[in-house]
Amino acid sequence: MSDRIQGFLAGEGIDRFADRDTLAATAVAGFAATPGPNAKAFLRALWDMPVPTGEQRYVDGMLQLLSLMHCSGHFRVIDGREGAVRG
Repeated sequence: MSDRIQGFLAGEGIDRFADRDTLAATAVAGFAATPGPNAKAFLRALWDMPVPTGEQRYVDGMLQLLSLMHCSGHFRVIDGREGAVRG
C-alpha cells in the first residue's frame, strides 16, 4: 500500500505539496514501502522541509518533529518506570 501511495504522490510531484502533513506522513510510510527512489525522495523532502510558521505552526511542527524522530530512529516510548525506555 505504501508503494502505491508514494508512487501516486510522486507522480503528482513531491514539490507541489501544499499539505506538509501529507508529505511528513508519506515520508514515514517509506519504511513500509519497497526501498527505492520514491521512498528516498520523500525522506529527502522531509529533511529539507522548513520549520513551520504561522497560525498552524504548533500542530505542523509537532507532526514534522515526530516524523523526523521516527525516520531518524530516535522515537522512543518512556513508560514511566525509572530508566525504562522502549524503542
